[in-house]
Amino acid sequence: MRDRRSESGRLTPYELVFGSTKLAEDEFPTIAAEAERRGIEAGKRDRFAQLESVAHLIGRLVPETAEMAAFDRYLDTLYHCFHFWRSGLQLVTLEEALARSLVEDPPDLSGWSPGARGGLYIELPRNLFWADVIANDPPEPVEGMFVRTDRDGDRSVIEILLVLGMRADRPGFSTAGLTVELEELSGSEPDAFRSDIPGADLAGLYSLGRPSEAVSLALASLWYMERYPEAAERVEADAAAESSAVDVGPTSLDHVRLQLNERDRE
Repeated sequence: MRDRRSESGRLTPYELVFGSTKLAEDEFPTIAAEAERRGIEAGKRDRFAQLESVAHLIGRLVPETAEMAAFDRYLDTLYHCFHFWRSGLQLVTLEEALARSLVEDPPDLSGWSPGARGGLYIELPRNLFWADVIANDPPEPVEGMFVRTDRDGDRSVIEILLVLGMRADRPGFSTAGLTVELEELSGSEPDAFRSDIPGADLAGLYSLGRPSEAVSLALASLWYMERYPEAAERVEADAAAESSAVDVGPTSLDHVRLQLNERDRE
């Protein structure tokens, strides 16, 4: 049996887009400086999009032949990668046993709030969660998700960008973004995380196709990090790892591996 631990700490989408070219090191400080100079709140996606340095960088990233919809997808990726960088490159990997526990036995989050969190990337166990970006297209494995939580007046907001289909046999990846007000969340939906992929039940696969599923998993992960800090194993960066557009290898970033701990049932 393959060791799942050896499959954690994989190359992140941040590194895939920015690592090999050092674009983040060159461009993100410029974006941050412009936002401060102009008094623009970069934590709001619509205001972030107004920055001239953002428009300039998207112009460098988006192929000239791309459709208009591609600009929104690149903006989503740039927005979340910028806040991932701005928050100190917080990378968290979920052990498979923990991910299954959070799905099969979700915590009671009533009375708990995630607070404001600038941005982090949660790597999911390989090929455990699946979703489809476009209706009627085959589902893809969810590699991980960027997560931000913030306050907007009296509202608590969570922003998520799912990253799907990172594979060594093709460049790039797919994304699906969502923004949800936590006050609007209801209880768990029937058949939450149930995948329609043939044989999914037998293989123990889960769906992240509905926004509520992605939000539930993200919040449960944040809650677990806060509730069980001792379950976090700090892993130093692999100095030999290299960012590459063709090899989805190990990450070159320091990260935290979250493992399953005995949960308090009180």
